[in-house]
Amino acid sequence: MNINVNRQFILLDFDLIDDPRFLDFVSAAEFGTYLILRRFIWRGGENKPHFLNLHNLYENDKLLVCSISNDKIASLLHLHDLTRVSKQLTKLERYGVVKRIRTGRQNIYVLGEWYDYSEGKDGSKRLEWFYLEQKFGVSKSDLAQKAKSDLHPHAGQTWPKEPDINIEENREKNTVNGVVKGREKSVLQKLPDLGDPQEKTEYISRDIILKALGDEKSRKFYELVAAKIPEQVIRETLAAVKADGARSPAKLFTYKIQRYALEQQKKGVVKAIGG
Repeated sequence: MNINVNRQFILLDFDLIDDPRFLDFVSAAEFGTYLILRRFIWRGGENKPHFLNLHNLYENDKLLVCSISNDKIASLLHLHDLTRVSKQLTKLERYGVVKRIRTGRQNIYVLGEWYDYSEGKDGSKRLEWFYLEQKFGVSKSDLAQKAKSDLHPHAGQTWPKEPDINIEENREKNTVNGVVKGREKSVLQKLPDLGDPQEKTEYISRDIILKALGDEKSRKFYELVAAKIPEQVIRETLAAVKADGARSPAKLFTYKIQRYALEQQKKGVVKAIGG
């Protein structure tokens, strides 16, 4: 959920990160194509109209649109086969996170809408809502309610105040190896402790996980993993990470552990919130 557009980064709500369906989407090849479309959304700022009328689609129809050639997408993704790009775009359209407008020249892709929540209706406060968020249960009305409560934080606000994501302290608190962990009470934290002796937990976190991944900054997270996740699962996950040959094994390990915790949640293993 992006508040005040023209950001140089892409915000993802914690609800998306916590949803295993979204994590499945992240691992799909077409997610890279989706990010490129998000990167080139047209938000104005040019002195002349866009040759495909994107300026009217944005300002008048309040649509979040972009237009980029398949050649450009392929170049950014280092793909030599343009048919792969076409197939990925078709998958995104069928998945419901992108709508395609065929112009006879270059396709226009609609990724969402924006909502003006300026009290003076001067357009100074614009909140973006993406079809990706709709896919995972975040409605436009949810964003509208949140925007209004942000303007009047003491008038029956029902949404928690979001942390300042630009503060390094909060960024470190909510990420491990650059991967968002989720809310303060993450699913992993709500898993019941295994009840192993402290010595075993320290051994697993230090001599198994940390030794394999070499990421000292994530030591506390690995200690949490060792206290919550069975040793056999940890070893199997590390073996899978090694076999994958990922450029960032620590990130992949974190992702897989989160997936495991979410699966345990679906099975009813996770304790109820507040329990």
